[in-house]
Order: sequence, then structure tokens, then C-alpha cells
Amino acid sequence: MTAATLSLASLLWVAPAAGAPGKMPAFLRQLDRAVHAGDWTLQCDSSQFCQIIGVVTPPRNHIGVRAVVMIERGVAKDARPRLRMAFLDSSGALAVPPPEESWRLVPKGRLRRAVALPLGFSEAQADGAYRASPEAAEAIVAALRRWPGAAVHNGERTIARMPRGNLDRLMRRMDRLQHPSRPPLTEAERSQWLKEYHYTVLRSDADEEAPVPDAVEDACSGRALPNRPFLFRIGPQHRLWIAECPEGNRIFLHPDGAGPIHFEMRDNAGVIQRHDYAGFGGDSLLVLQMPRGDRIDCGHWVKFGFSGEVFQMILHRRYDRCRAVPYDFWPKVWHPTTWRYADAPPSDGGDAPPTAEGVSPP
Repeated sequence: MTAATLSLASLLWVAPAAGAPGKMPAFLRQLDRAVHAGDWTLQCDSSQFCQIIGVVTPPRNHIGVRAVVMIERGVAKDARPRLRMAFLDSSGALAVPPPEESWRLVPKGRLRRAVALPLGFSEAQADGAYRASPEAAEAIVAALRRWPGAAVHNGERTIARMPRGNLDRLMRRMDRLQHPSRPPLTEAERSQWLKEYHYTVLRSDADEEAPVPDAVEDACSGRALPNRPFLFRIGPQHRLWIAECPEGNRIFLHPDGAGPIHFEMRDNAGVIQRHDYAGFGGDSLLVLQMPRGDRIDCGHWVKFGFSGEVFQMILHRRYDRCRAVPYDFWPKVWHPTTWRYADAPPSDGGDAPPTAEGVSPP
């Protein structure tokens, strides 16, 4: 897969190479480019894995529930579409209660012989979305490709608004990208651009209440911090400080016995990209949210794991439509070939014996 388009850079730089030398092949540029049709957005990655996300804009009166629809399909010629759906309020929060058996997808507009379709949902997944059965997914996608509009209905009233637009055009474009008529890349281009990345990263632990270094204390444009920064032990010889500033969180890598080093996000051209939120999740991954302009509900959502010396990019999501959609639903545009946790998670500076957790998959 191609290297990530964003890199976490500092004196101790980090992740996959910012890009292979030379101009990116046209086919890979097509895969990387998001394509919109009404409320729908198609996004593929370099492995020709494609995703479509659809959701209406939040209502101005803040009343009503929106369905966010996520469609995926494998590269195999006979692959069936996979469909997940979540239900959001105007702020992007997951709406409750969970779907009921009476909920159906109903057509909107002048249609002959169109019938309501069962949703065929399984139990809620970890991110709050519901996966449709293979049969229901195929029927729903086929209907949305030809219906002018749809809604989720319980037989008495509309439960959620559905995205509208020319989904059929995006599905046909997906066909062309996943199954081009001739090989889209030469062997030389494949060798240069579709490299593999295999990473092993360490688990992080919240650290003890260590003294805050002056560089961290003055992180907010020379002003004292409004709150105490977060501190994590991220390896046998490093800590990480995250300072909350009004203009966005600041990140400092702090090697033992040395001063903290502030680092920023840079794009392929080396230009610093402002990030807003920065934090560590329970998965021991550094999370950065990079807004589009002044909007935090669109842009980039990136995760990094620390290998003991550098940060490696583990996940990059991108969605440029500011529609209050949770980050977990944004399309993936990059991830490494494989990654796993190291055998011995850091605990008290690396001196403790290995725990029973052992190797963990992502």
C-alpha cells in the first residue's frame, strides 16, 4: 500500500515515508480522491478497497434522526456489498433507542411496485453501528441505487432520514476502480508505490505525577497551561506530555535524561498541519484530529503507535464533509499491512517483568 499522506514529524521522526519519489501514478490519485454524489461519498485506498458513506446534513432546527449508511465491497468480482447503518442526532451523537423489528426502509417519491425492505440488523457493534445481513445488504443497496429517496419507518412514522443522491453512479465508479479493464499500474510502479508496512508498537501507561517541564508549562503560545497536562509512559525510555491549549493540544516527546521535544503534523510537502485534539486512547495509540479549516467535524483523524524510538502511523481516516459524523465512521484512507503490540508493555519504565497479556492483535 502507498505510504501515508500525513506524517508525524519532529527531530525523532516517525511513521511511513511521506511518499515514494516521483509523481504518484494517475490510478492511485483516482483511488485517493473522494467523489461525491448528493449525500454520498466514495473513498478508496491503494489496495482498491472502497467505501461509500452517506448521511444528510444536520437539520437546522436540531430535530430529527439521521441514518448514516456505510457500504463496503471486496475486490473480488463476485463480492457482495456489506452494509452498516447508525443513527445520529443533529450533534452527531448516537440516537436511541436501538432499532426494532418493525423498522423498514421505505421508498420516497413516485415509484411503482416498490416495497418496504426489512433492515436485517444484527446486534450493535462496538462503534454503535448495526450490520445488515448479507441478503438485506444486497437488497437495500440495490434499492438505494434506483429509488429517488428513502426513509427508515416503523409503520407509523419516519424514524430516520436517509441520504439522497446518485448512489448508482458511485457504485459504477467503484466497479471501474476495483476492476479496471487493463492493469492500472506497471510492475515498476507497483514496486515503487505499493510497499508493505509491518509495525510493532508498545502499550502506554498513565505515568506518575512528574514535575511539569518548563517547555511544557509554557506550551500555550508562551502562556501558562490552564490545566495540568496529561502524562504517559510510552516506552522504557520515553514519556509523552499532552498539553491542552485553547488553540489546540500540544504534544511533547520526553526522552529520559533529556528535555521534552515538541512535534507537529506535516504533510508530504513538509507543511505543518494544525491539529486540534490530541490524546491517548485505551488502545495505547496517539490520536490526532486535524480539522478542515475551523470545523472539527471534518478533516483527518489519525492514529499512531510508538515503537520505542519513533511513532508509526496505524490508521488514517479522512472525511471532508462537515456533517457531524463520528470519527469511527469516517472512511479509512491508509493503514499498515499489519501491526501488533510488543510482548512486554511498558509499566514502570521497562523494569517490570512481562505481563501475561503477551502479544495482542490490533
